[in-house]
Amino acid sequence: MDSLASGWAGDVGRAWLEQLPSRIAAAERRWDFTIVEPYQPGGHTSFVASAVTANGSSAVYKITIPHDEAVGEADALAAYGGDGAVRVLAAESDSFELLLERCSPGDSLWSAEHDGDRLDVACSLMTRLWRPVDSDVIPDLGDVASAWADVTTRRISTYEHPWTPEPIERGIDLLRTLPGRAPERVLVHGDFHPGNVLRSEREPWLVIDPKPMFGDPAFEPVQLLTQSGGRIAEPPPPTEVEDRLVDISSKVGVDANRVGLWAIARTAEWSLWSWDHGDTIDAAIAYTWARTLHAIIPEA
Repeated sequence: MDSLASGWAGDVGRAWLEQLPSRIAAAERRWDFTIVEPYQPGGHTSFVASAVTANGSSAVYKITIPHDEAVGEADALAAYGGDGAVRVLAAESDSFELLLERCSPGDSLWSAEHDGDRLDVACSLMTRLWRPVDSDVIPDLGDVASAWADVTTRRISTYEHPWTPEPIERGIDLLRTLPGRAPERVLVHGDFHPGNVLRSEREPWLVIDPKPMFGDPAFEPVQLLTQSGGRIAEPPPPTEVEDRLVDISSKVGVDANRVGLWAIARTAEWSLWSWDHGDTIDAAIAYTWARTLHAIIPEA
């Protein structure tokens, strides 16, 4: 956490880390709970710990380093109302603090033995979370995608990389144009993958950790298509990519071609993000996805 807060978030992260003990103590007084034990390895951008409330019930305390992707987390969880997602027990949006229902036993959906079972659970929960939302806090997917396009454009013109540019250029164009062509707009989780689905008692599985946006539901299934075991995985042969794309899209009831276009956009952006952060292995894998999808997905 020390290196993350001071390195990834710079001065903001260092100040956040210095203030963390006093903020935790203030939250314990304000919401009348006691920290039991921090989760290990914990959140990538947050301090997350198991807790016990005054009435003896289990909870989770989470405080996040202020950053764009954390905006609206409390609002999204409140909009879900515990329907397929963890309940909010208390929230301070200005300081990015949450007291949440605890999932027990809490192992992630990656622990499910069969890929088909994982997909069935994930797709069912994903569609349950899609809904209208009335919030002036949750970002618009179109605005976020436009910012990704700007950053990716700068990166492709700045860094030397070994790839042909066409898949990335198409991805940039799709980031700018796809949101405006969405046939419907809903609250999307924004980071939906099996690692953010935990085994629970109230329901068999509950979703955590939204990075919410309002926009095209076809954006959401991309990580189910491209991830395995908690990270982006080498794509299978093109025919298998097509089969998986159709399978996932049919399970969530969205157009497979549109999901494929979002997958080009997102993997193109991921490839340059990873390259910029020195992760050449994931960068190459993401680019391979973008190139494969670029070859098999027709123009909209």
